[in-house]
Amino acid sequence: MGHKQMNRTNNIKYCAAWGLGLLIGLLAIRPAVAAYNVTVDSKYPAKSEVTISGKTDKDSGLITTFTVSASTVSGMVNCGPQNLPPGAVGHFVQIDLPRGSDGRFRINDNLSMAASAANGAIHTWSHKESDVCSNRGVAANPPAQHLANAFPITLFFYVKHRPIDNLITFPSMPLGGYIRSFGGDIGETGKTYAIPIVLKGGNIELSTTCTVSPIALTINHGVVSRGLAYHRMSAPITYDCLTPVKATFTLSYEADGNGALPLKDTSGKVGAVSKLTITDPQTGASARSIHAEIQTSKTFTVSSELSQITGNGAISGSAWLIATHD
Repeated sequence: MGHKQMNRTNNIKYCAAWGLGLLIGLLAIRPAVAAYNVTVDSKYPAKSEVTISGKTDKDSGLITTFTVSASTVSGMVNCGPQNLPPGAVGHFVQIDLPRGSDGRFRINDNLSMAASAANGAIHTWSHKESDVCSNRGVAANPPAQHLANAFPITLFFYVKHRPIDNLITFPSMPLGGYIRSFGGDIGETGKTYAIPIVLKGGNIELSTTCTVSPIALTINHGVVSRGLAYHRMSAPITYDCLTPVKATFTLSYEADGNGALPLKDTSGKVGAVSKLTITDPQTGASARSIHAEIQTSKTFTVSSELSQITGNGAISGSAWLIATHD
């Protein structure tokens, strides 16, 4: 009797051990698959290049909308591992501009923008299935236009005050990008764009009262020695008006803690700072923002004073000269 009890116990232990071994074997054939982002191709980088253009008869508030279509997209992407199904995809469109309390993206002190994308709101993840760069995708480096789920993107432009030159101008600048991920909503913090969106400049025209020349003002400091304490350059800008105008002229930009414009190299590192001023030759008023009167024509001087010159190579920065009716 005791012998039979021992055999039964041994059998139970054997079966338990065999079952555990089977469980371990089943778990071992289901390895975890890491989430991944689609990125720009190193040889033919994907991008969407946008030039703003339009006309409006509005004075303030929402003045116009602009559509960024899939036709602006060029280049190729790098799919990455391509080991997750189409249903694991995530889409995200990001705008790299500061956001105001009204929810709009601030371009400068007078101009702001809202935006919407084809498959969801800006800065919100959506999950419409897509084969491209999934485990059903054919190419490892497909054309970026095959990833055009987020396009068209609609931009809504708002102004606070009507500019006297009746021209809303846009500089060349990064605007944001489209993110595609698989297996998780990742890439937002690191701005891991599959398709970066680049603003190439442009303008929106209002009905004319004053005209300005040049439309885009460039102050070129040329070659400046690293470590130089100070360097100043100036350039003229002329306003011609049909009737006398009283206006405020403001240089608007993302300033550092001392009110200067950081100038950066292509990697985003600050290589110098610039103090910008506009001067009225008639009154001598000179500051970042001045009040001035124009009877029929006046030429102002815009100056850039460089300091903290530590960078190597080309550095640049963008500012807006905003002229609004008083």
